[in-house]
Amino acid sequence: MQTTSSRTKMKTINGDSLTPILIFRRLQGKHKFLLESSAQHEGAGRFSFIGANPRKTYKGMGQEIQEYSYQTGKTSVHKGELFALLKRLMPRISNTTDFPFSGGAIGYIGHGATSMLRTDGKDLPEAHFHVYETIIIFDHVTDEVTLIHTNIDVEKQEPDLEKLAQQILEGHVSEEATYMYQSLDTSTQDQFSIALQNIQRNLNGEITRVILPKRHVANFQGDAFSLYRQLRKKKSAAYMYYVEFEDYMVLGTSPESLIRVKGDRVIATPTEGTYPRGKTKSDDLINERKLYNHLKIRKSHAVLVSAVQQELQSVCFRDSVQVIDAMHIERSKQAIHMTSRIEGRLLPMLHALDVLAAMLPPYSTTGIPKEQATYYLEKWHHTAGIFGGALGFIGFNGHLDFALTGQSIVVKQTMMHMQSTIAVTKYTDVLKVLQQLEEEERAYLQLLANNGGQNK
Repeated sequence: MQTTSSRTKMKTINGDSLTPILIFRRLQGKHKFLLESSAQHEGAGRFSFIGANPRKTYKGMGQEIQEYSYQTGKTSVHKGELFALLKRLMPRISNTTDFPFSGGAIGYIGHGATSMLRTDGKDLPEAHFHVYETIIIFDHVTDEVTLIHTNIDVEKQEPDLEKLAQQILEGHVSEEATYMYQSLDTSTQDQFSIALQNIQRNLNGEITRVILPKRHVANFQGDAFSLYRQLRKKKSAAYMYYVEFEDYMVLGTSPESLIRVKGDRVIATPTEGTYPRGKTKSDDLINERKLYNHLKIRKSHAVLVSAVQQELQSVCFRDSVQVIDAMHIERSKQAIHMTSRIEGRLLPMLHALDVLAAMLPPYSTTGIPKEQATYYLEKWHHTAGIFGGALGFIGFNGHLDFALTGQSIVVKQTMMHMQSTIAVTKYTDVLKVLQQLEEEERAYLQLLANNGGQNK
């Protein structure tokens, strides 16, 4: 079935023999992306989004955005504050579909893109978005696949959705690819231990905890999408993503949303408190009760919820900001999480990007209070960069959905970049925490190697 409006063209096909992974592998083009979810299909995880061949890209660094048109090959440079520029440059087109995303920008905003933290010095933009006019939507409830094209310019010629449908249904799929990597030690335990102890000594009464990032790098050879497939199999989550940029790929899974905006409805789901999954359903129930009744975790969770409420009140009608579901227990494949749901109504003069700006950097990468925690982080030469930001979509209709990127992997040329974090308090046993972190890093690398790549 095919429908057409003045700016939007849609075609729906039967997808019961397809999967988002298969569609992605058959899809031809450059700068491909895949957004998936392992959440319940009747809720936030109902749709997966796939696309290729963006119309343009926005690359932000400092007080500048470079806009590149893939259609004309021209680059334009815009000067000013990042979020103000993004609000001005992002195309805005009224939505004629019921899908949460039917075209727009896919990308990320990193830690260095906010005024609080400088860039981490890595060769990546502070913000990077591709703008897609044509996307593919997989509906996990109906097994239907919808192809949607939205014209940014009214006069622009539309693509052949019939040809795209044929490509998805009958396209060639290359043989299974492999990958391998070799871990490199780029930050010695002694150096990191000194940084932890320095922060620990300087903590004062205004702040009790700082989140310190630790970068991990490995040599990488092979296919990054195969790495993503291994990661989604072993560590599936509510948000799963693979995005190809010019010379690097960002992939990962995240159990936590940073912020969602749909019209004037703003939704935040802060997560604080985690227990491992049990081996049986009975074990899961026991761990859920332990998590829910853990007084220290409940106190930390309440502090986080209060802080997020204050941020939302800066962009929403104050009285509209309410905790809808407090300290709710959710399960992912590997862990049990304590989550709360906060909703508010966006102020009419503001943009969804104003909400995103208010939420960055996330508390999970700084500490509470955010400004004081940031002061300590700037003394450590590794700010979180892309790993301390968020990745998601900004629709032509103004809708927005971003997940935390702390568990991302960046593959750039022959290198694979990852990051761990440590929460530092006055009472942290630094040596014990570092040992635990080393064990977690080894386990994570082994997880990526199992049945997928090879850890040389």
